[in-house]
Amino acid sequence: MAMRKRKKRHLSSAGFALALILLIAAIFICDAIYRTFFQSHSENIIGTGGFSVSSDSNSMSSDTQGDLTSDDTEETTPNGTVLQLTNTDMANGCLVNVDLSHPYAGDQNWTNFSSISNANVKPRDTSLSIQPEIVNPICELFDAYAAENGSVNLQINSTSDSTLALYSNSLPDRSSGYGFDIGLITSTGEVVPYIQKHNEWMISHSWEYGFILRYPSDKTDITGITYAPHHFRYVGKVHAAIMHQNNFCLEEYLNYLQSYTMTNGGLSYSDGTQSYLIYYVPADASGTTTVTLDEDAIYEVSGDNQNGFIITVTTNSSQTTPTI
Repeated sequence: MAMRKRKKRHLSSAGFALALILLIAAIFICDAIYRTFFQSHSENIIGTGGFSVSSDSNSMSSDTQGDLTSDDTEETTPNGTVLQLTNTDMANGCLVNVDLSHPYAGDQNWTNFSSISNANVKPRDTSLSIQPEIVNPICELFDAYAAENGSVNLQINSTSDSTLALYSNSLPDRSSGYGFDIGLITSTGEVVPYIQKHNEWMISHSWEYGFILRYPSDKTDITGITYAPHHFRYVGKVHAAIMHQNNFCLEEYLNYLQSYTMTNGGLSYSDGTQSYLIYYVPADASGTTTVTLDEDAIYEVSGDNQNGFIITVTTNSSQTTPTI
């Protein structure tokens, strides 16, 4: 007896579409299971900060803040942003230590005083160059000076060795763009060299606005530079406050921070309103140092111009220790 030949079944268009949908759904389900149970979850940073962004940066224009975050060092991922810090990045930021052995090698995209209309800020020449980051802090500093003293009898006399008028001493820090020299304006309008006895206010209060006396009289054995009461240097409000409280010069402070790494929890500091965690991150021998922080972390980064980076994180109740 001849066997009946079975008809081949052909999948209809609707059936084919349904099978395809089920296959895609299965792929997504498998991927979700893999991500949930097998893939490691590293917390990454979302950068609202960047290089040289000070705690005063909210007063800057949005254009200025955008220039401060380096696209070359920041990578956005689905989970956040990871910083890839290089040896070039180590030369930038308000905490760079510029000395005879470590000259300034950072960005030269500086500004000058021609755009500052504040009458309390009196540069000898509007062409004097400074880091854009310190424009607003300088205005705040001299506004406070005027409020305390009734007027400003101080001139920003120079910002680099090439712009000197009153002073003949060469200071390594002048090449950083974060400092300035002041001269005293006398009652006759003459500008004379500034010495501490002329006015104690700048030395006693400049730290409140993020500035330090870069070369104090009692730190000459550490800085290697003679006392310079006329040269002030911007380091940011948080760091200037800690340095003031501990009587640190910049060299001492950076050395002190090396004990506060990401592995031991960092240095905790509060100004009474906001809390911070400060971490020292040694530069990786490979030339690229990767830093991972909590998602949505607000941070600031500065190189030290020598061995590593200082990362300052504005903390909240859920903040955890970052990783490298």
